[in-house]
Amino acid sequence: MSRRRSGRVPADERSVVSSVRGLPAWTAVLLAVAISLTGVAIDSISGELGTSFTITFFLGCLVSVLAVVRRSVFVAGVQPPIIMAVLVPLVYVTSGVGAGADVFSRTQLVSIILPLATRFPLMMTTTIVVVGIALIRAFVWEPRPRNSRPVAPLVQRSAPAHSRR
Repeated sequence: MSRRRSGRVPADERSVVSSVRGLPAWTAVLLAVAISLTGVAIDSISGELGTSFTITFFLGCLVSVLAVVRRSVFVAGVQPPIIMAVLVPLVYVTSGVGAGADVFSRTQLVSIILPLATRFPLMMTTTIVVVGIALIRAFVWEPRPRNSRPVAPLVQRSAPAHSRR
């Protein structure tokens, strides 16, 4: 029976739900960024990244590691610090924080780096949880795909005649 007829998804192409095909790596990253940007949009009303961003960043990275195909769990595991390191400074630069200062002045650098540093515990917690789930998915949760043919047992061979003495 072919894979399409049986309705089964091969083990390497599954998400956490065994009947659902997982997302490729780049789509999982986009999913996490899109969910995080939803929190940024909600928090833009108040003018400061707050609870909405915190929740959506964590959930975006969590959904991403659960929805990605098995062979791409590494990408989903390392994405939280990268997303945080790009997204938070980008939000503060585009919102105009420290705009009155020169381009690379101390005031502007501190006003961009400080929000990133204050969110370090969020980034670290999210990374630990996501890497833990990625390791569980990679080594424990899902069975490894089986080869199509069984491995033949090793046969003990005697040494060649010229090497025997």
